[in-house]
Amino acid sequence: MIKKEAIKKSVFISDEQINAPTEGSIYGRFYKESGIFNIFPSELQNKGDLLGKILPLGSTPSRSKLCGVIAKNGIDFYSFGKKIDTEVYSLYQNIFSRNTGILESDVMSTKKAVLMGCGSVGSLVALELARAGVGHFILVDADILEYHNICRHQCGIEDVGDLKVHALKRKILNINPRAEVVTFEGIAQNLPKDTLDAFCVAGDTIFVGGADNRAADVYTNRISIYYGASFISIGFWERAFAGEIFYHIVGKGMPCYECALGDGSSLSARAEANHHIYSNQEEVEGLKFEPGISVDITFATSIGIKLILDMLNVGNESYIPRLLNNLTQYTLVSNTSDPKIGGTMVEIFSYPLQVTTSLRVGFAKTCGDKCKYER
Repeated sequence: MIKKEAIKKSVFISDEQINAPTEGSIYGRFYKESGIFNIFPSELQNKGDLLGKILPLGSTPSRSKLCGVIAKNGIDFYSFGKKIDTEVYSLYQNIFSRNTGILESDVMSTKKAVLMGCGSVGSLVALELARAGVGHFILVDADILEYHNICRHQCGIEDVGDLKVHALKRKILNINPRAEVVTFEGIAQNLPKDTLDAFCVAGDTIFVGGADNRAADVYTNRISIYYGASFISIGFWERAFAGEIFYHIVGKGMPCYECALGDGSSLSARAEANHHIYSNQEEVEGLKFEPGISVDITFATSIGIKLILDMLNVGNESYIPRLLNNLTQYTLVSNTSDPKIGGTMVEIFSYPLQVTTSLRVGFAKTCGDKCKYER
């Protein structure tokens, strides 16, 4: 029989908690297999399990699973009366340390994202932006997370029954507990103006259109122009055989979304004509569509996210754009070129995973003065 070595226990705790210790209960997670006590940062203390207590300076440690005793230089931790190692981390610096040299954490923490729709597209965008260090979010969606959403959404079974905006807020804060996350349980058109007035900063804000219709994206782009903010729409065609990305940067002389793709007044006709359908929209006027599997949605959405990071860093001389200098304002992303999956429309693509680089859009007379700031 091979004798298993005893696991050496240790504590992970933030520098803020160790440098300004307070008496009382401590919360987090204990992992028996690794011997790690992960004490959650102060912002998430109420989300963890009760691990033990921190006692005043000079106290005798209890023989509990975890006990902290305030010391002259922080906190000494004990498990069943035996002193254990402590590893101190800097919350923000450690979380985003692997972004160093690619994204400037201090810069990204000031960036703001307004997500109009928090379904399969919006949830992925939100979490990837949180991982990239974006520090401020407005989440807009009226829907509840249901079981049929799970196969394409970033939230899971533990979130079913909750509003998508609230479930997604928890996921963002679990990545960056210091992020500002504002939620609105309604449609984009009903989001109060004063909420946006207090949130938006020209040049530091992007609006992400991920709602279930083109009209909402038209509206979102108009609002982004009003606030001097960038805009991107990420949508999908039937079965997600292709993704559709449109972006707009204020002050660059670009046509708006309505110029390029119309006002969205006859979505069902567009869906019938070119198979366009958003990923979380399963039925249009009695016509049943298949929204596609998560991996296809993720592929095209990831390209959109890379564009978002580029747009948030426009004007940052130390940042090297990944895609913005190479992809046109209107981009199609192919997940397949097989007609058995996507029908005859896939014939516009030469090969699977094709990303178009030659499509062009122009200003439309019917748009009137709605994007006058760009002319």
